[in-house]
Amino acid sequence: MKYLLQKHNNKKMFEKAVPILPANNISDTIEFYTCKLGFTGLSFGNYGIVKYKNAEIHIFLADSKKKFEYASWYIFVDNVEDLYADLSAKELIYPKGQLLNKHWGCKEFSITDNNGNVIRLGQKK
Repeated sequence: MKYLLQKHNNKKMFEKAVPILPANNISDTIEFYTCKLGFTGLSFGNYGIVKYKNAEIHIFLADSKKKFEYASWYIFVDNVEDLYADLSAKELIYPKGQLLNKHWGCKEFSITDNNGNVIRLGQKK
C-alpha cells in the first residue's frame, strides 16, 4: 500500500476519493441532493453524479434493498455548527445524528439521503 501512495514520475498517484452509493431511483436521488443540499447533478441513465464545491458523489441504480445496509460517507466542512442549524431546520438530521464532539477530534453530525445512505458531516477541532 505504501507504494500506491508514492509519487510516480513526480506526479500524484491519487487525486481524490469519491464514494459510489446505491440509489433506488437516480432522478429522485439527484433531486434530493440538488434541492435539499444545494448540489448540482447529472444523470446518465442508471448512473448519476452530484457535486458541491470539492465534494462529489457518484450514485448507481441498485437492484436490491440489501445493498443499502451499510453505505455511508464523510464530508469535512468549515463551519459544522451553522450547517447543523441549517439542515436541522430542513429536518434532515439522522435520528441518531446529533451534533457531538467525538473522541477522534471532530465535531460532527449525520443526515440520511432519500435512499437511507448515511452522510456524516464534521469539522476537525
